[in-house]
Amino acid sequence: MLMLTSGQRDLVRDKGTILGRALIGLLFFMSGVSMALTGGSGFIAGTLAFLGPLAIVVAWVAIIVKIVAGGAIMIGKRVGLASASLIVFTILATALAHMNWSDPTQITATLKNLAIVGGLMYLMAYGPGGAHTTRLANEE
Repeated sequence: MLMLTSGQRDLVRDKGTILGRALIGLLFFMSGVSMALTGGSGFIAGTLAFLGPLAIVVAWVAIIVKIVAGGAIMIGKRVGLASASLIVFTILATALAHMNWSDPTQITATLKNLAIVGGLMYLMAYGPGGAHTTRLANEE
């Protein structure tokens, strides 16, 4: 069984939480940038087509939320608000795009999104990480 020393655990709480936060933010940020570069065309045609002309507005709102909130999480600013925004986005996206449970890939995508929501909830609860997280853990 792998056991961490107190110093190693503090290192993971400090640097590991920062890296984890940056990676979660990067997922949304890069996805939003990629969507922006295509004008959201695939998202609009595939997932939002049922909205008609409103699909373009919804797509750009999603793109902006992903870029701004993902970027905020990456740099550790307004992490709670950014996480909450992305939780709502991810739940809505899952409900719109991944509910065909007869397709095993959709089940996997749903479970992946639920795991991401779990990570975002952790960020929302514990903040940006680093020394702040280490201090909180030592107070328990």
